[in-house]
Amino acid sequence: MIIKNLAISEVFFSMQPSNSIFCTLFNQIPRTIMKNLIMLAIMMVGSYSFAQQALNISKSTVFKDDKKHTELVLSEGDGNGGVLTVRMYYGGLLRAPKGYYIEHFDKSLNLISSTEIEIEKSMIEGAMIKDGNVYLFQKQWGDDLFSINVLSSPLSKLKFESKELLSFDEDDMKKYFAVSIGIFGFNNGLAQADEDFLGKLTFSKEKNFFAFNFDIKDKKNEVHRIFVFNDAFEKVYENDFTKAIKDRYFEFDDISVDDENGNVYMLGKEFENDSRRTKKKGKINYHYELIKLSPEGETSISFKTEEHFVASLTTLKANSHLSCVGFYSDRSENRYKGVVRFDIDPETMRMKNTSFQPFTKQFIIDKYGKEKQKELRSLRYRGVFMEANTGDIIVNAEEYFVRTHYNGRTGAHTTTYHFNDIVSTKIGADGNLIWARNINKRQAANAPYFNTESYTSTYHNGKVYIFLNGSKKVKKIRNDRIEFRDKRAKKLNLYSLVIDAKGNFDYEIIQTDKQLEFPMYVSQGTIMDDGAAVVFLGRKKRNKQLIKINI
Repeated sequence: MIIKNLAISEVFFSMQPSNSIFCTLFNQIPRTIMKNLIMLAIMMVGSYSFAQQALNISKSTVFKDDKKHTELVLSEGDGNGGVLTVRMYYGGLLRAPKGYYIEHFDKSLNLISSTEIEIEKSMIEGAMIKDGNVYLFQKQWGDDLFSINVLSSPLSKLKFESKELLSFDEDDMKKYFAVSIGIFGFNNGLAQADEDFLGKLTFSKEKNFFAFNFDIKDKKNEVHRIFVFNDAFEKVYENDFTKAIKDRYFEFDDISVDDENGNVYMLGKEFENDSRRTKKKGKINYHYELIKLSPEGETSISFKTEEHFVASLTTLKANSHLSCVGFYSDRSENRYKGVVRFDIDPETMRMKNTSFQPFTKQFIIDKYGKEKQKELRSLRYRGVFMEANTGDIIVNAEEYFVRTHYNGRTGAHTTTYHFNDIVSTKIGADGNLIWARNINKRQAANAPYFNTESYTSTYHNGKVYIFLNGSKKVKKIRNDRIEFRDKRAKKLNLYSLVIDAKGNFDYEIIQTDKQLEFPMYVSQGTIMDDGAAVVFLGRKKRNKQLIKINI
């Protein structure tokens, strides 16, 4: 069902002079006002309505697990339209990870083969399929050893064998990571270990290369140890990167791997004047640094934010395009006025172009129903994409915040997680903002995970695709706008929202609550086939179902 009509179009096009009173009122409207009404109606219809192409949806049969709580963490296309999924299952009162279900489905989501991997002092992070084999990356630790292993199996019959890729003994751990392995309650305490001390895995776009980044704790310096491998699991190079700045004054933002040569780009935010204050003496008190690592060594570029607040950036590399992109504010770190893009020459590591673009008039009207000088707050990224040929960038985000309420009578605290408006922008290779849209949404949950709120986005053939749950009736709010809500959790419909190359968007229900056995976890969708397919998991207690949407 495609919903296209908005209140203004309904009012205007139903203006038929069926009685003398209406006709008199209609004819008394000044021609200039009527002209503006017509233009506004055309603009609103044009910005909300175009024909969506049909999506191909496959659904698995409903299956029952031994474990109640599972989460879809990875999915990979098998090259024949099928999909390999990795689901983590949890157990115990604290829902601790206990193992993984590995399943291979054909293009119609019929189960071909499956296996189960139990975990003890280990975890799986990342998967790839090549030449009819599936490879999983396992991190494993013990009393005196930490290793990264590759688990390999033929796709035709899932039976995995393990081969060590990297390992560190207890002396290495103490030397490089300032911790002792112990029982994963480390002898020196987890506070001594940075977030990526177990080695964050990052793939290049087509998985020709992958890198492990170990963020090493050092009070006097910012230290990283990076290992880069090719798709034959051969080590291309390793780099011990050290920057002479106290760890607390450097925020590591992002890492990306070049698909052509395995070069690594590390992005960080460096605070100045021995202070973490964002502004000092009337000036922004930080700058960003992008470091390029390669077998030949390292080069870097530092750049300021031109007295704008930029809370965080992310790096994108495709062909000859290298960019850092994010949101900026003129007020504070947690506010957002528009989008920022820095373009760097990947060969010389020199700045080519800098662009700060405020949100468009269309965006502000989308959100507030009228023009306002107001900045957004509490945004988080939900999908960032670059067109390899043109260098255009899509940034999708969501208004996300957490509120805790105290009940004075009972003394209990209640935490609510809010997943509100969708923000989608397209920034041209020249830095200009091509379009920006705000889609109104009001959703809330009592937990940050295992819920049906939020959304998954992808980008394919010049269009943005957003998948979310919502009530059957989309709410119409003032000034001819719409808002997605989910008041009845048991009656959720799966929506597809599409934004075309000009910024016009349309939406439709692609699966009603009656067609779905149970709602999908849309926040945990996994993207496949370079954005051309998305896989979702739905569940009710121990019963599960997968759906695959081909664009």
